[in-house]
Amino acid sequence: MPRPSRRQASTTPSRWKRVALWGVPAFFVLAIVAWFAVKAAAYSYLRSDGFRQFVAQKAGVTLRAECEIAPLQFTGTNIYTEGFKAQGGKDAPFASLGLDQVRAEISLRRFFEKVWQVEQVDIQRISLDLAGPRADLPEAPPLGAPTSPTPNPSGGWLPNRVEIASATVHDANLAWSGGAMRHTTVTAVPDNGGWKITGQGGKIEQTGLPALDVQALAIRYRAPSLFVNTAEFRQGGIGSVKATGEINFDERLDLQVAIKEVNLTPFLSEDWRVRLRGQLSGDVAIRGPLPLPGAGPEFSGSLSLARGELTALPVLDQIALFTGTQQFRRLTLSRASADFRQESAKLRVTKFVAESEGLIRLEGDFIIEKAMIDGTFQVGISPTSLAFIPGSREKVFTESRAGYVWAPMRLTGPLNKPNEDLTARLAKAAGDVAIETVKGTVEDTIKTGRDTIKSALDLLLPGAK
Repeated sequence: MPRPSRRQASTTPSRWKRVALWGVPAFFVLAIVAWFAVKAAAYSYLRSDGFRQFVAQKAGVTLRAECEIAPLQFTGTNIYTEGFKAQGGKDAPFASLGLDQVRAEISLRRFFEKVWQVEQVDIQRISLDLAGPRADLPEAPPLGAPTSPTPNPSGGWLPNRVEIASATVHDANLAWSGGAMRHTTVTAVPDNGGWKITGQGGKIEQTGLPALDVQALAIRYRAPSLFVNTAEFRQGGIGSVKATGEINFDERLDLQVAIKEVNLTPFLSEDWRVRLRGQLSGDVAIRGPLPLPGAGPEFSGSLSLARGELTALPVLDQIALFTGTQQFRRLTLSRASADFRQESAKLRVTKFVAESEGLIRLEGDFIIEKAMIDGTFQVGISPTSLAFIPGSREKVFTESRAGYVWAPMRLTGPLNKPNEDLTARLAKAAGDVAIETVKGTVEDTIKTGRDTIKSALDLLLPGAK
């Protein structure tokens, strides 16, 4: 076998050296050029109207809504838009969504994973309405159902989805039937296919209830549910409200609320604000189907009142008048508690107890509907308070237990001026005793006169009978 010549042997390695010396740098130069070309093409696409439509379309599929994005403005890798609007369809978890002054920082680090990576989103204001009118859109297929692939307007070589690393909202506003949360600062980060959300500041409002300051929020959203790990609110410097639970936007609302030393006065109607005061504590469950019906959710639970005071209640004024005890006109409550359930416009209160120890105790159940009250109570009064009411112990307060004497009472009529039947029965009892006393006095007088006449006849007519 012939050997290669010395010249051939010496030239072969030099060729590979030249290839290595020129080819490797050329490869890197081409790779860099290609990267810049891809990057330039990517940024060119980002600035195109096609990208804006792509984001709106992807957002619409995710949110089950009709979406629109204002024109995009670019500064390097930062994107800015004046606004984003979405109108939810019939199966969307919201009715409308608006974002104002949105800034986003886009990274290409996941470009070859087909992902537009948004490192940070900063939103000046967001408005989310859960209860407004919905857009007429076809319903989304159920989870797990096969879907037709969405065409990529870029031809398939560019990323086809958007992922966000974190988002901050400086002014978050959430509205629902009869209530809202306003001006809260919120931060959200991805968490196992959902979002972990924290927030603070702002106020929460509900029709018929006082506004509360938002102290802290820690919630997690994973479609279709919002899990409330904790939501803490404050009323003034003392009162607090803490909520936990779940809001499944496709099914129902289920929250548990712990109330501690909340001022009762703002919860009351104008007429009752001058009659009742104190600090409210207890546990409340809030439940209802979603979307919420016009009547709102159902409230139920147990409440108690500390440092309570009851003033200017007509039945107490009458008792004060009857007994001559002015303490009944302004009662300091040593105990007040009740269970309740509010469904639609009907409030049902059971196991109601209000007591000024050693003076009076009320027990009973009642219903309030359309500003009308209908209740049945037992009224217990200290026996000494009834000492000067004729017939009260014999005809009205006939039961004795727990240091009080007791009488039934019905309370009905307009909530701001209810009617009760206790004072009428006390007046009748006193009147009956007076009549019986007068009748007894007349009978005694007649008997005495009859005896006197008989004695006189006996003297004048001895032997007469």
